[in-house]
Amino acid sequence: MTVYQNDYKAHILRLDNEFEIKRELANIKVDKKAFDILTQKMSYLHIKIEKVDTRAANLIKQYLSAIGGEAAISQEAYTYTERTTDMIISASKKNIFLLIKKIQEDKYGLPEIAKEIEKNLFSSVGAIKLGNNILDFNKSTYIMGTINFFKSSSLEPANEKTVLKKVENFVKAGANIIDICDECFYKENSIHKDANELLPKVVSIIKQIKAQFPGVILSIDTVKINVAKECLNAGIDIINNSIPLKYNEELINLIAKTKCPLIMIFNPTLITNQPKPLISISDVIREIQSNVSYALGKGVGKDKIIIDPGIGFGRSDRDNFLILKQLSSFKYF
Repeated sequence: MTVYQNDYKAHILRLDNEFEIKRELANIKVDKKAFDILTQKMSYLHIKIEKVDTRAANLIKQYLSAIGGEAAISQEAYTYTERTTDMIISASKKNIFLLIKKIQEDKYGLPEIAKEIEKNLFSSVGAIKLGNNILDFNKSTYIMGTINFFKSSSLEPANEKTVLKKVENFVKAGANIIDICDECFYKENSIHKDANELLPKVVSIIKQIKAQFPGVILSIDTVKINVAKECLNAGIDIINNSIPLKYNEELINLIAKTKCPLIMIFNPTLITNQPKPLISISDVIREIQSNVSYALGKGVGKDKIIIDPGIGFGRSDRDNFLILKQLSSFKYF
């Protein structure tokens, strides 16, 4: 008689992405030839689709149920008392691929839904070339140091030596990007002539940073077209913009023309000083999608866009942690 010792120690693994799955497969010495097949089967995805034709939603639910997955739709969608519904589909990556093939030539808008789902699964963009520098976000995490060039309580610029010392400290600490925040250009009094008179000081510090720290990447946090132009001429590498681009057509045209990378910030305090509590990460994604679509339509390359989902800006800790937890939701952009 064989006696088995009870030391199995079963425990739950949280595998949120393909990297974690492959790491755990390697830990138990799975044949690497099987990695791709197993990863597709073990990558379980949850995709939200908005405003789906109720008939299409019910068909997707039926298809997923047959191949091994699930779809959640509104109560009204079951009874066909509403024409559209938001829905969440859940399945392994392999079965999502099967679903796409199944609905590619169907009706009720299903081929368009298939394309939209497919966009979530394939995203090869993740690298930006900046002169001699390449930021490859697929392989590395990059650190940005932020410097407020102007004192927040006035239009007085910070001492240039102080700014250069801060840059030096950031570079020594491992920062790859230095962001210069010209706060005075955001305020209502930014149209005052003093703001424009201070622009040469910003240009001067950019040139000094570039001369002393030639390897550092510089971004300018601005929404003003004249600031962006002058700073680009001075050697700035990235424009950091925090308002919807449809309200800043001159700036987006400049970015498209110069092929300058753009950090696209979602600012929840733009309309009200206090941001509304986040109900779902979809609220942020929807706004960013609108901004991304507008930029692409104006000729900005997809490989020139960096997304900032707006952590901070007066948000509660709960909402900030929700964004952090759902960062992978932004990858399909």
